[in-house]
Amino acid sequence: MTPILKVITEYCDVYVDDINLQALAVEDKPLYARRMWGYLRAAIPHFNLPANMQIYLVGTEDAPKLTEPIFGNITYTTKRDITETFTLELDENGKGYDLFCCRVREVDDFDNVILLPTSGITYDKEAGTVTFTATPENPIPKGMTFDMDFYTDGSFVETLTPEQMNILGYCFQIVWQTRFNNDYLSNVSKVEDKSFSEQNRANKENADTERLEAMRTHLAEEMRRYEQNLYYRKTFPSRGLI
Repeated sequence: MTPILKVITEYCDVYVDDINLQALAVEDKPLYARRMWGYLRAAIPHFNLPANMQIYLVGTEDAPKLTEPIFGNITYTTKRDITETFTLELDENGKGYDLFCCRVREVDDFDNVILLPTSGITYDKEAGTVTFTATPENPIPKGMTFDMDFYTDGSFVETLTPEQMNILGYCFQIVWQTRFNNDYLSNVSKVEDKSFSEQNRANKENADTERLEAMRTHLAEEMRRYEQNLYYRKTFPSRGLI
């Protein structure tokens, strides 16, 4: 068995330099894991050599070999000033999560949602409860909104080798780069005037396209090399290093 987070943190995260994901890994680990799984889920179909690789990774409808992560989000707003510790009981779906994070949700003057770190809040996975610490000196005011994220890891049934996980990392990189290339604000035409002139958009799009094609070529080479190595190992069983 191979945990999803092992693949994400050790073989996917290292191939992308995304400051937003890096910040999220520090500020909200459950949401970070959920975002990264979204990329990895889309990346898995790219690992399609050897021909039976998809069945090896995810199995079939009748015999699945991939357990997907479970995640949840709850928003709670206080209905009165809280001056003592209290416990919020979640429903049955709120039990058993491995990762938990709680942040304070605020809205600025421009209606932008801001999530701020907070402390003194704990989650009991067995009971499915969240405990908020408050005192008369440090109360929780009425109307404060808490945004809570939960995550339980999934897994591949097979114990993936470093070689296989590394190829998944290359697949992940392609999905991330594709989304980066499709960023709306970067691609949409801008209104130009004397104060602003867009000169490099076409050059950037060409460079992004070439980078993505280079990644796809590299992935294809790595999968062919992996397929060839499998054949060699089967044909010429190893008897130790020479």
